[in-house]
Amino acid sequence: MDYFLQFCGFTDPLQLFYLEQRHLEQRHLEQRHLEQQRLELLPPPPSPLEPSLLEAHPAGLPPAGPVYGGFRPFQLDDLLAWALEAAQGRHWDREAIQGTVVNAWMERADLIRQWQLRLRQEPAGRLLVAAIGSRGDWGRHCEALLRA
Repeated sequence: MDYFLQFCGFTDPLQLFYLEQRHLEQRHLEQRHLEQQRLELLPPPPSPLEPSLLEAHPAGLPPAGPVYGGFRPFQLDDLLAWALEAAQGRHWDREAIQGTVVNAWMERADLIRQWQLRLRQEPAGRLLVAAIGSRGDWGRHCEALLRA
């Protein structure tokens, strides 16, 4: 599976919180839509005494969409620890995530150094925001942006 790491810019913690919440709200709406579709396709339960099909197949979907994080200071160790924690929670391939993060860091080393310097000049509460996700996560994210 392919994973993509995006550096999103500088923001304050409250804006990062809003970004994460907007993603969670979008995911909740997607879950409700899928649940509604599933309910329309399921026949009624055979008997009130038997467990319902709805209970046997809950709509709980695994988390999806890019994972956002804020960093100050902006160091490879912190970025990698955050990405590996996200990988564990999403059941992503940890080795692939580690490779993605290290490769992105190496490919953008000059820009990252500039961002680190700029972050030192930013007010104390400002963070550098990064997001990581699978190809599907980013595809759904972009489609949601186009629908908005």
